[in-house]
Amino acid sequence: MPLTLVEMDSADFARRRAPLIAGYAEAITTSRGLTVAEAVAEAERDIAEKLPRGSATPGLLMRKAEWDGTEIGWIWVTLPGPARPELAWIGNIEVDPGFRSRGYAGAIITAVGAELAGLGVPRLGLNVFGANSTAIRVYERLGFEVYAQQRSRELTGIPTAEGIELTPMTDYESRIEALFADFAQDLVQEQGLWHGEAETRAARELAELLPRGVRTKGMILRTVAADGVPVGWVWAGLPAPPRPGLGWLHNIEIDEAHRGRGHGRAAIAAVEAELAGRGVRRLGLNVHGANSGARRLCDRLGYRLLAQQMAKDLPAR
Repeated sequence: MPLTLVEMDSADFARRRAPLIAGYAEAITTSRGLTVAEAVAEAERDIAEKLPRGSATPGLLMRKAEWDGTEIGWIWVTLPGPARPELAWIGNIEVDPGFRSRGYAGAIITAVGAELAGLGVPRLGLNVFGANSTAIRVYERLGFEVYAQQRSRELTGIPTAEGIELTPMTDYESRIEALFADFAQDLVQEQGLWHGEAETRAARELAELLPRGVRTKGMILRTVAADGVPVGWVWAGLPAPPRPGLGWLHNIEIDEAHRGRGHGRAAIAAVEAELAGRGVRRLGLNVHGANSGARRLCDRLGYRLLAQQMAKDLPAR
């Protein structure tokens, strides 16, 4: 008998809620640098925000999976909306103990993908934490591809930033304008936003992160100078919600004419040194999935995978 997906009711969700929060809290303890208590509180807050009415929350599919009449797990998928107009998102998938390592996770995702395709949804995405190597292999076999990663490392053994100095930024407006355009284009390509909506969202997020521009508290914006010559810029942030245990490298860019000379690696070392001097113990950053060069550099510098976002196209119906 094939696997079937059955709509969950409020009682089904009620018995799944506590394990969902516990698993989520365990995963973000490391990935966000939280204490156990902070992680549990954040998990509670996030689930309450995303599922205010539990299984009856509008805009989602919540299904329990049954095999030959036996419940073996469940899946929660958020349907496309304003934030992701062409992308459904797996909020959680769980195969119950005793039924794992039998291929059920792949079968559940395949079944929900067929249901979504029947609804005209073109694409399905998910987040997977870096420590979950088994899940990553399953998603790869199912055809999901990485489009973004979060990495981090402990700020110890920082190399010397040979020939590189971080100086006060004097070209903030032009740099942010270029970053804004790149960010909006990424949203178009990765999340299927139309250009006007992508620009609005990019502007909103940048304004939230940098309300006072280069003078925003907790943000470090610097020109990267090589032997006194400006060659790029960096933007880093001190630890703050939702990652109170991590400093964050929001952006680093070496100008095209100065690439291929090791300036990027040295600039990261300079940022690490400045943050370490301020008492920051760990630094995280984002990497675009298609940027294989940046991923290789992160590997060489010791930045390990915290989490990654993956997506696949669904067959047209």
